[in-house]
Formats: sequence, C-alpha cells, structure tokens
Amino acid sequence: QAEVEARVGGRFTAWDGYIEGRTLEMQPPGALASGRLRILQSWRTTEFPEGSPDSRLEVLLEKARGGTRITLKHSDIPAGQGAEYAQGWADHYFTPMMRYFSGKKGA
Repeated sequence: QAEVEARVGGRFTAWDGYIEGRTLEMQPPGALASGRLRILQSWRTTEFPEGSPDSRLEVLLEKARGGTRITLKHSDIPAGQGAEYAQGWADHYFTPMMRYFSGKKGA
C-alpha cells in the first residue's frame, strides 16, 4: 500500500512506512500529452544509515512507439546499498509491470 500527496512538496509513503519521501518537482498530468512527464522525489527507506541524506528518484514518462517508456534514475543512495535497491526495483516493480503489460499476469 502507498499513500501519496500528489503535489510538489507532498509526502509519500509505501510498504508500511519502509519507504518515505517528498515530491520535489512534478509536471502537471497533462504534460504527458505533449510527450514527456518528469517527477523528482526525495526518497529513503528505514535501512538508510541514521543521519544520511535522502536519495533522489527521477521518474521520466515519455511517449514511445506503441505506448509509454518509463525511465527511472535513483541516485545518491548510501554507499554499499545500490545493488540491493536495484534488485528491489526489478523484483517489486519492473518485473511485475512487464508481466502485467505483456499479458502474462499469472506467470
């Protein structure tokens, strides 16, 4: 479950508070109609070392032939944790989305 205040400065949480942050920049929803929508968030988990700064998450949605291309850039992750978060994005977000949109929902 996720809770999102869909506005610049709005807070979000996901996975029962494991992830939290704020939306730093967000183009209006109609921006995708012109071909591109960008969202920038501060982002952290309960596993970040105490006192470490938030990481940055940039989500870019772009019109592409036959659909929409999603590009995710996750930067400023605490040292030694990058591979763990890359695997989490794949396991919990991108692999399920690819399965869903390919029609292989039960796979």
